[in-house]
Amino acid sequence: MTTTEKIVKFDPGIAQHTTILSISLEYIYQGINKFKNLGQKKMKFKMNYPQIINMVDNNVGFCMGSLLWAVYIKSLGNLGIEGNPCFGDTFNESETVEEIEYSINYLNQLKKDAKYYLGVDYEINPLYIDVLNLYREFLIKNKNFVNTKTTNDLILPESFKKPSEKELEQINSKIEEVIKSGKLLDLTEVFSYVN
Repeated sequence: MTTTEKIVKFDPGIAQHTTILSISLEYIYQGINKFKNLGQKKMKFKMNYPQIINMVDNNVGFCMGSLLWAVYIKSLGNLGIEGNPCFGDTFNESETVEEIEYSINYLNQLKKDAKYYLGVDYEINPLYIDVLNLYREFLIKNKNFVNTKTTNDLILPESFKKPSEKELEQINSKIEEVIKSGKLLDLTEVFSYVN
């Protein structure tokens, strides 16, 4: 699907199922904050809540997918990586982690907003925080992939386990499945193979 003899894709198709969380949420919250009346704000938040949850879930799923894909392609030996949009850019750590830190902080904001606007408890899944922090580490260690030409250039999080051949096949199959379905959080089924 995504590998030829000596080349592998930077993104196998995971990114198509996600958005830039900070930009999408800014747009949603602008719509909520247009209203002066608290009742109207609550109603608008309630209407957007399923979409917000979906975006947060897909954001975490994207990070999980990126980590799993890196583990999988690194296991294939030293292959060239094609389609890396970051290659040749300049590494700036604060810019690199800005979006992922926004995502981590937003989980706490979402918990507060769900309570305030809806009176419901949004429970932050500890796995989400773990995945986002691992992805942050991954971005920094790889200097946002500005020098990543081959699979040998990839640096995985230190805490990662080495999956078996069978687990690697299951990781690849699950990635192929979620690319088709768009249900990125289904990757949690195989994430325990590496973390």
